[in-house]
Amino acid sequence: MLCPCADKKESFVLYQSDKKNNKNNEIDVRCTSETHNKPTLYKCKKCNLIFSEYLNFNFEEAYTNVKDEKYIQQISFKKKNFDLFYSKIKSFLNKNHKVLEIGSYYGVLGNIIKSHVKNYTGLELSKHAAEYSRKNFMLNITNEPLNKFFQKNILFDVIIMNDVIEHLDNPFEALNLIEKNLRPNGILIFTTLNMDSIVPKIMRSKYHWIMPMHKYYFSNSTLRYFLKANNLDIFKIKSDTKLVSVEYLLFKLCILIPKIDFIFKFLLKFNFIKKIATKVNLFDLNIYFAKKIK
Repeated sequence: MLCPCADKKESFVLYQSDKKNNKNNEIDVRCTSETHNKPTLYKCKKCNLIFSEYLNFNFEEAYTNVKDEKYIQQISFKKKNFDLFYSKIKSFLNKNHKVLEIGSYYGVLGNIIKSHVKNYTGLELSKHAAEYSRKNFMLNITNEPLNKFFQKNILFDVIIMNDVIEHLDNPFEALNLIEKNLRPNGILIFTTLNMDSIVPKIMRSKYHWIMPMHKYYFSNSTLRYFLKANNLDIFKIKSDTKLVSVEYLLFKLCILIPKIDFIFKFLLKFNFIKKIATKVNLFDLNIYFAKKIK
């Protein structure tokens, strides 16, 4: 398979899938997806980009129709998680900034940010999530594809993508559009997994973040390469600690380790578990800060 990057170089099979999803509509693209079948992953022989066998599948319609009730049930914990995330990015935000969040989902981060900046806009494909954000958080949410939105040529001081770039149908086009819609010295803040970190190297094809809805898998070096090609320079990288409910963590472990899921299911019977939050950091997820090059 040819690499989707500009050079279109040959790739090789990095990890072979042992299960197949044959149709686009079988892939669960919710944030709280219960589908963890591993797709075949390819790696470019030149740029080292890793990408999925579902590279040419268009997920846009699937994202448009997403209704993630399990995420809504976890909103209180999501707020705690995004409070932690905000504490790591707040030094790059101020009352003079015009901010865009790509993939704003149910508006939890936007609700935290909006009072600290001049103007906040959320861009979200899910109609359900966009409406929830407007109704519950009074956010300015645009429900349309990224390339259509950027045709408006609105300039932003800061653009944020939280766990989004690995889902995009065309992240290279997205980076190009982001750069064009950032003011001089504007900042892109985004999160994604680092395939060169220890955990994915140890777990290899069993790595928990390899899933059908993730199309692209980056390393620090591939991200620097693709951002630099789009006039963006990574100047800071921070580890992205997540704060999740123990209930949700056990739910995920049931899916990831089915051979001992009876242990996790037993623990889930205790109601007090639902009230506990825990920090998780395997040092495989990063927050990247990139500045538009003059």
